[in-house]
Amino acid sequence: MKCDVIIPVYKAPEWVKLCVYSLFANTSQDILNKVYLINDCNDPTTINCLKNLKTKYGNKIIVKQNAQNLGFVKTVNCGLELSNADYILLLNSDCLLAKNTIEKLINHLKKDPTIGLICPLASNAANITIPIPEGWNYTQIDALLEKNFLGKNFDACTIVGNCLMITRKCLEKVGKLDEAYGMGYGEETDYQFKAMAKGFTAKVAIDTYVFHKAEASFGNTQEKQARLQKNRNLFFSRWDKQYKTELKKYKKADPIKYIYSHLPKSAWQPQADSLFYIDGIVQNAGGVHIIVDIVNYLTIQGQSINIVYNLKYPYQEILLFNPISVEKISTINSKQIISTVWKTAFNARIIANQKNINLLSFVQGYEAYFENGIKYGAVELSYKLSNSIFTISKYLQKELKDVFKKDSTVIPNGINYDLLHYDLPSNKKVPDTTTITIIMRNNVMKGDWLLIDLIKKLENLNQNININLVTIDNKILLPSLSSEKITINLYKGPQNRSTIYQLLQESNIYVDASLSEGFGLTALEAMAANCVPIVSDSLGVKEYIDNNQNGIVIKDVNNTDSYISAIKHIIEQPDFANSLIENGRKTAQKYDFDNQISKYINYLNNPKLESIPNNFSSYEQNILSSMQKEYDRHAKNIRAFSTFKKLLPKSMRNIGIKVINKLYNYLNR
Repeated sequence: MKCDVIIPVYKAPEWVKLCVYSLFANTSQDILNKVYLINDCNDPTTINCLKNLKTKYGNKIIVKQNAQNLGFVKTVNCGLELSNADYILLLNSDCLLAKNTIEKLINHLKKDPTIGLICPLASNAANITIPIPEGWNYTQIDALLEKNFLGKNFDACTIVGNCLMITRKCLEKVGKLDEAYGMGYGEETDYQFKAMAKGFTAKVAIDTYVFHKAEASFGNTQEKQARLQKNRNLFFSRWDKQYKTELKKYKKADPIKYIYSHLPKSAWQPQADSLFYIDGIVQNAGGVHIIVDIVNYLTIQGQSINIVYNLKYPYQEILLFNPISVEKISTINSKQIISTVWKTAFNARIIANQKNINLLSFVQGYEAYFENGIKYGAVELSYKLSNSIFTISKYLQKELKDVFKKDSTVIPNGINYDLLHYDLPSNKKVPDTTTITIIMRNNVMKGDWLLIDLIKKLENLNQNININLVTIDNKILLPSLSSEKITINLYKGPQNRSTIYQLLQESNIYVDASLSEGFGLTALEAMAANCVPIVSDSLGVKEYIDNNQNGIVIKDVNNTDSYISAIKHIIEQPDFANSLIENGRKTAQKYDFDNQISKYINYLNNPKLESIPNNFSSYEQNILSSMQKEYDRHAKNIRAFSTFKKLLPKSMRNIGIKVINKLYNYLNR
């Protein structure tokens, strides 16, 4: 008894990648037949992602290209024409499965042959929505529902199509979706009522839960709202009487009310075996993105994990969990807390002591250099407070051992290879204009002053050059350029990662003049995007860059002429550049995040623990005392700011939160 999966794809490749990853990570290969990725005339980035997924997952993936944009309904029907399995799962590309989602849905259908359609509950699915509570991730909710309601289902008032299983018998009798619904909305419920008219039932499985972003491909536009209203009118012109009958039945047996009434309040107490502690969830912090990626991937893998934060800023990336504010730390059960930069270790140690759990430290940079080294002693002490340390490079592992006498476990950083890589044309030509991407991070240690000087000196090359310049500090005053051959495309930050990926794919060269990198992730992402990295010898990058083999490492790190010389060499020697690109791609593929996640699971489930010292010097005691006072002040500020945010009217909330966050940062400098 096999299941085909049909995934209509229109843009949003970052969701497509995770959707397919969740499908293969959580489904038995004995049950999974074919996965049809129906590409509805997409942009090049999405098309490249689909090619990479086909390469990764092999013959189970079938990619079909629509010659023109057909819309959701016709695209699904294309997949239905291809399918021949006993069960068919219609799956939106922004919907992520949990462990055994498909198996559980099939079990419902096996037990009751009258069921023609069945769907799970979801984080965003009309009247069968269970929002993810603070401190939970979506696979934890799935496990909770499975434990308490295994095998139980309810009649559907309106079936939801983001994750919808149809039996072969139902499909053969009812046929495909009605294309009168155009781009989509309402077509699955119309199909439900057609199936019911032919004697089938439609069910909601309350032992199964999936994550659904909702309309990641379409957005919230006036055009969408007009289409929704049109389709609602069409549906009710056909099924108004039948719908009202089903609605009355549904209100008497509402599955969501049933769940909440049969689960005690204690069942919803948040639990995270591992809890990352972040100062702020913020868009322009590379270290935060990595931690969110780790938690997302571990969530898909069914791990009990989350993030606790001091402040949460506007964040544009994917979150498959609902992070919890540090002010609510007492409400969450945890086995270990993980500090994510030296300053969070002190607060995390206090929390660990209160909860009698272990403190782990995730080290992503040589923190002794941070803030110009003025917190060196506090950084050193923070490592002593940890029961275990894991880090991202052998360079950092060596420094922790040689300088601070601390052992650590290395788990190299990963990249979204499927989103970054694209196939170069076989007849590629030397470009008339060289495109260079530069990212300025408003940090002296990241070499911004060198990069600005480099931009000015590029005039001396007398070459056609486009510069994609991403800046965090939007008050930047760019150099005056007299050459018409140099064009600067300014991207004011913070930019989302999709934009950064696109810029790297458009570029021939990526330049980074950082004086200190624990790993240097963007250079590796550039390699995946067929872009030559020219980077300073900032220690961590040597984890994967072999000079003049897959990139260029500048030894004379504070000499901009060395970078200019390397750029000139790349422009004038296309064969050399192509060899770097090919070798760089092979290197980058080894760091695909999909391959790294098992290492995090193994470490977090079995960290190498050691005891913290019983005694500290008087100097260290003073630091600890100071940090305790800062923690108390810090907690008081968070409580005060959180209360104030709630008092703000909705019309002022966005502006008010920005002001509050600035004030908070000022008070906690």
